[in-house]
Amino acid sequence: MQNNNSKLYKILHNPILYMLTFLRLLGNVLLYPVNIILFKKIGFLSYVSLRSSIRNHKNIKIGKKVQINPFVTLWPIKLDIGNNTQINPGTAVYGIVSIGENVMIAPNCMIAGGNHMFSQTDIPMIQQGSSEYGIIIEDDVWIGANSVITDGVIIKKGSIIAAGAVVTKNTELNSINAGVPSKIIKYRK
Repeated sequence: MQNNNSKLYKILHNPILYMLTFLRLLGNVLLYPVNIILFKKIGFLSYVSLRSSIRNHKNIKIGKKVQINPFVTLWPIKLDIGNNTQINPGTAVYGIVSIGENVMIAPNCMIAGGNHMFSQTDIPMIQQGSSEYGIIIEDDVWIGANSVITDGVIIKKGSIIAAGAVVTKNTELNSINAGVPSKIIKYRK
């Protein structure tokens, strides 16, 4: 027999919790037509916070059940996001980026799929333009908080990027990467 007076039971069976879950789902469904107008392609049940900063809407493709939380900055040249991916607050995505399915991106990450030119010393760097090689984040990747992913990097399937890592080179399949610059410290089994 279940104890109906336990704290956990009261939390899980709280009608307010059910109402909030229902309202969020209802909001996703009601905002879907607006998101269809804004984005090139957006999958059903994807959540894009109205408090996120997004430019170039028509260059963004969003899969199904994607969650883009408040205070995320998306200013891409081209951005593809796979199904069931989550981008948390404070993360910024610039340039050319492809994000696979089932990817978790923690808060305050920088994913910069481009770089400023700086070779000419007689011209200010801001006037020298930029180069974009792009970033590819494959399926089933976890990027830890405060990580930086630099232009031209491929993060292979199943990789984990530890919190605070700076990724400047491609990762290996199912590797755990940490440090500045990041290095493989272990493999997932």
